[in-house]
Amino acid sequence: MHEVGVWGLLSPAITICLAIFTRQVILSLMVGCVAGFLVLSDFHIGHGLQNAVQGMVDVFKSDGVVRTLIFTVMISGVIHLARLTGGMQGLVNLISDRLRIVKGPVSTQLLAGALAALVFIDSYLAVLTSGASTIELVRRHGIAREQVAYVLKNVGISAWSSVIFNGWGAMMLGIIAVQVEHGSIHGNPFNILAHSIAYNLFAWASIAMVLLSIFTSFAFPAMRRAKQRAAAGGELREGVAPIAALVQQDQITGASVSNLLIPMLSIFLFVPIGLYITGSGELGNGSASTAILWGVIFGQCVGFVQYVMIKRLMSIEAYFNHLVAGYQAMLPLVVVLTLAFLIGDLSSQLQIGQFLARHFNVLMPVSLVAAFVFLVAALISLSTGTSWGTFSIMIPIGIQLAMSSGADPYLVIGAAISGAIFGDTTSPISDTGIVTATATGNNLMDHIRTQLPYCLTAAVIALAGFVAFGLAKSL
Repeated sequence: MHEVGVWGLLSPAITICLAIFTRQVILSLMVGCVAGFLVLSDFHIGHGLQNAVQGMVDVFKSDGVVRTLIFTVMISGVIHLARLTGGMQGLVNLISDRLRIVKGPVSTQLLAGALAALVFIDSYLAVLTSGASTIELVRRHGIAREQVAYVLKNVGISAWSSVIFNGWGAMMLGIIAVQVEHGSIHGNPFNILAHSIAYNLFAWASIAMVLLSIFTSFAFPAMRRAKQRAAAGGELREGVAPIAALVQQDQITGASVSNLLIPMLSIFLFVPIGLYITGSGELGNGSASTAILWGVIFGQCVGFVQYVMIKRLMSIEAYFNHLVAGYQAMLPLVVVLTLAFLIGDLSSQLQIGQFLARHFNVLMPVSLVAAFVFLVAALISLSTGTSWGTFSIMIPIGIQLAMSSGADPYLVIGAAISGAIFGDTTSPISDTGIVTATATGNNLMDHIRTQLPYCLTAAVIALAGFVAFGLAKSL
């Protein structure tokens, strides 16, 4: 492979700029990939386009990538069936009604955050469930809707980005696996991600800020006004309306908490068995993704027995129709994942990390690599409103930059994750932000405006942490 030099930066530069100005992650990834292949083909348009198409096909030659894509689609089917059969509502009723653990404003907010974190399999499901289950308690105890939205969104995203056994973890595992396969980093993806999550400093700072807002009277001005209004009986600012009303989905009669817990627990409990079978008790390079895929297949089988044979909630035909409907909901994500894996492969071929490392001392010391990656990832995610698209851009670049410059790769990956979720909490075009405002009955811009100072404070704390850790590890 010939040296491409500074032209290797063309692909990520185009991807990042397009993501910022168009806010379209798929378009940005596609154009960035084509630009990368044009560079590799010495700007021969015919060869570049041909190699781009072949590169897309070659993505599926990786067993780890294929397993990740199948898992992502299948877990959506399990979630759809759990929602349809009312398993989530049964869990909410168990916690809030039968156990009677909610007694006031503090416990209501803690319940909202706990539900958002516990339902870590799917962010939309977590947000909608948490918001719907606490909205009456919010009214009863005079809690500001903006405060509840801030709590469930920030606790939720901190948990979702720190759990490996969900769609977020599956995507990050797949991206890291591509880098491992191409030799950009050594080790197994599961262990690499597990070590990196410890450095998800924005998540930990966000949780600390949430707890401060719940247990103390501290509040930034915008949130303080919202709390005062709610205490006086007002639900929203005068002259504004909620972004949308929640649409209640019909559920099958006879639902209970077991319709969620049994299939989900079967997935979690089967994963260690799969790890033992595939890796002889150890997490080999391919064993983690294989075990997770086996787990979700086993969960679907358990769900079939639960819904069709034991409780007779639906026919065999209806079960598979609903399962496929859940699969179809994930098809747009499969496109993003495929492009993410492709651009990760391209970053390796273009040797972006090696090029930057050779010129890195001119820009900044190695101790600031993690802080730099965090800031760039935060800018991308803020501009695009997506953390997943930012993962696909920044994790591969971060890995190669860290390995080539001598920075701690775990710290740098953690910085990429932290920067990505920062934008997801603060961007008005974030899909989860829109869902959060909907679930809590908020006006979208009021939701963003009131939580922005908290998120910025957490970002400053995280940035200081990345600088401190970088300095300590460079000594």
